Amino acid sequence: MSESILKTLRDEHRRVEGLIVQIENSSDIVQKKDLYLQMRSELLLHMEGEEKTIYTHLLEDVHDEEAEEVAQSAKLQHNEMRDLLSKIDNIGIESDEWDATFRKFTRCFHKHIEEEEVSLFAEAKGDFSREELIDFGDEFAEIKQHLIQ
Repeated sequence: MSESILKTLRDEHRRVEGLIVQIENSSDIVQKKDLYLQMRSELLLHMEGEEKTIYTHLLEDVHDEEAEEVAQSAKLQHNEMRDLLSKIDNIGIESDEWDATFRKFTRCFHKHIEEEEVSLFAEAKGDFSREELIDFGDEFAEIKQHLIQ
């Protein structure tokens, strides 16, 4: 059964948060690296799908300054997270620098989902019907499936 894109996004945020906690608590380098790669892969796929669905709909379908502002802000935060992930990818996982950069990424991620789940979700609920949000959820799932292939 189809669900609102907002529920799907919230569920995926919680999934990534869970992986982050596992990464932070892992003392086994191999396990930590595997968890990081899984989290990274899921998050990049999530962000791409999010940008191609809900952000695009807010930017193109809603002719409102606030909708544009929340979508643009969220995209900038995604770019910041991508930059941090790229930095993390180029640091040895055993190093203190890796842990420090990962903590910086984690703060950025938490700030992003907090702002997104408050501001962007409220904007989307105000601008789109429940049926549209469900359609966006289906679109999001299709886009992610296409990106995986």
